[in-house]
Amino acid sequence: MFKVKLLKRDPLPMKYRILLPVLSTILAVATSSIYVLIAGRDIVQVYYYLITWPLTYPAEILVTATPLLLLALAIAVAFKARFWNIGSHGQFIVGGLITAWLGVRLGDMPPYILIPLLMILAWLGGSGVALISWWLKVKRNQDEVLTTILIWSAILLINAGLLTGPLRSPYTTYPQSQEISINAKLPILIPETRLHAGVIAPFIIAAILWIIFNRARFRNNIIAVTVPRVAMLEGINISKTYFWVAFLSGGIAGLAGSIELMGILYYMTPFVGPNYGLVALAITMLGNLNPIGIVVAAFFFSILINGANAMSWNTGVPSFLSDIIQAQTLIFLLIFSIFNNYRLVIKRVEKVEARPPPTILRVPRSINPTSRQTRISISKSNLKILLISISVFLFFSSLGVFYPEFKMSFVEIVASSIIVLTLVISTPIIFAGLGETFTERSGIINLGILGIMISGAAWGFMGAYFTGSLLIGVLVAALSGIILGMLLAFLVVTLGVQQHIAGIAVTFYSMNVAYFFHRLLIGSPLVEPTVPPIPSIRIPFLESLPIIGSLFKHNLYTYVGAFLLPPLIAFIFFKTRWGLILRAVGENPKTVDSARVRVHLTRYLSVITGASLMSIGGAYYSLVDLRSFNLNVGGEWSWIALALVILGNWNPLWVWMACLFFGMLNAVQAWLVATVLQIPYQFFQSIPYVVTITAAAMLGKRVRPPKALLQPYRRE
Repeated sequence: MFKVKLLKRDPLPMKYRILLPVLSTILAVATSSIYVLIAGRDIVQVYYYLITWPLTYPAEILVTATPLLLLALAIAVAFKARFWNIGSHGQFIVGGLITAWLGVRLGDMPPYILIPLLMILAWLGGSGVALISWWLKVKRNQDEVLTTILIWSAILLINAGLLTGPLRSPYTTYPQSQEISINAKLPILIPETRLHAGVIAPFIIAAILWIIFNRARFRNNIIAVTVPRVAMLEGINISKTYFWVAFLSGGIAGLAGSIELMGILYYMTPFVGPNYGLVALAITMLGNLNPIGIVVAAFFFSILINGANAMSWNTGVPSFLSDIIQAQTLIFLLIFSIFNNYRLVIKRVEKVEARPPPTILRVPRSINPTSRQTRISISKSNLKILLISISVFLFFSSLGVFYPEFKMSFVEIVASSIIVLTLVISTPIIFAGLGETFTERSGIINLGILGIMISGAAWGFMGAYFTGSLLIGVLVAALSGIILGMLLAFLVVTLGVQQHIAGIAVTFYSMNVAYFFHRLLIGSPLVEPTVPPIPSIRIPFLESLPIIGSLFKHNLYTYVGAFLLPPLIAFIFFKTRWGLILRAVGENPKTVDSARVRVHLTRYLSVITGASLMSIGGAYYSLVDLRSFNLNVGGEWSWIALALVILGNWNPLWVWMACLFFGMLNAVQAWLVATVLQIPYQFFQSIPYVVTITAAAMLGKRVRPPKALLQPYRRE
């Protein structure tokens, strides 16, 4: 019998640490050949076009690397201080929007004034967005990962709304802005290429950051705030340090958007920089937060991106192979980086020692469902809910009997349509939110939720499409979630890598693998294929009630997600032994471990369960809502589930209510846009994000996350 352990050791010398990203890259490229073999193509030919073809166009490598390099440097500044600015792409969009607008309005100004002015204003715009998350972090105790992601999502919708409405060019029907003035365009350095003067900016920023990270006094503040207690003892103002970190990070991201617009695009579209935020994050980690390493990593990723289209055109392999290589590089780096501080030890165990009987697991009364006080409060709560439900039912029943004219009235039609739409919107979010609740209750946060839901939508659709069975589609989606949950659990539970980065890596990898196989198996037809509709199940008598009758005319998928799953998970959490163990692991894993309970196994099960629920939620879009799959299907509302878990205070029933409330907000805005207000619908779609951020800020420190959230656990 063998036992595998990770033992703490001194960090590796620099020469070995440099080899880690190199080894990660080599393995990522080598293992990605499996996808080429699955596609039935020649590996040598595929990699020739993917890697060597872009080298014949070095100017394009520089042009593509410029925004990625700037975004990666922006992320590095924040990550150095452990200010997790995941939403740099949103700051990038704001910089581009400011440049697109003022590049037209101020187009008569001379270039030597206009171009620097646009860069400065774009910097300030990006900084302003990042500083919102700074304020929420230091003043309202909000996790900057969550706020930067939600603000990013809201900005994408606002950008689309502006380009559909007030900023749309009068010379086209497409959602894009007017082309900026020639005075706002960056000069071309080499004629007949796209190499513009903006490519110099990343190297200047990288040099400045290298000085800050290695020579400036501010470096000490950045290092100190990574351990707030140390910073306080040394008299360092944590809030002020985070302010300047957010200012620099958001500003560089805003500058990247401005340069991209003035150097390449010349007008703004809703699709500027697709996946730039995820790619830049991978570049940042591959470069080990070092400006020089980030420059090298950015050029490597630029080569892959430029070679992807040539590879696809000449070999028929989907261009998503490039993104898979990038994602796998990040995953391998996360795996290998653990050996910087730990060494792997494999011991042969000759004799298994008898284990003492398990001690009684003691947890605080507040999380112990067997305590008398908790039983009474839960019973009273359930009684209130039951009485309210009976009262609502009796009210609408009597309304239909005594006022039959109310049936099919304007109010009844509007209310019923909003309720139907609320359930359609809420059901996948409920699956995702409850899955995230499962995960976070054990002390793990899953930022892979976006990729897992998209993957569930893709694999669920392909399973149903090729078998003709929607049930098989749901099972295939659940299986994909289980596999991705195991990957995430291996990274964060077994290896103990940083949970935010691991989640983003899983998102980046899973979504591109799903796109790759969807393109390989189904292709890109002009009309997307569909799966058969799921029949509705109407409940007699209840469906005829005014307004609330619309709750009882849905398919089985909706009934399970909206009505059966929440009370089932609440029962597991508060009325079963495993639910007690799960919550205790999220509060104090060391105490649970001392009671001879397997902490890692519990966390594995919670992450896998949560990921499977997220994947099933993603499949709802492709199997029920749209009945087809294309890019980004499944991930529309994924990030919002993270916020709804907080608003629900990690209680399944309250998370369920928060999901329904969010669904209702979207249903109301959809009805308003369709019937009353003829303005771009994207503006209203952004409102739920703003409301969620505002509600989380108002709650502030009133919510209490599991104490062990984001804390890896290793047995001593």
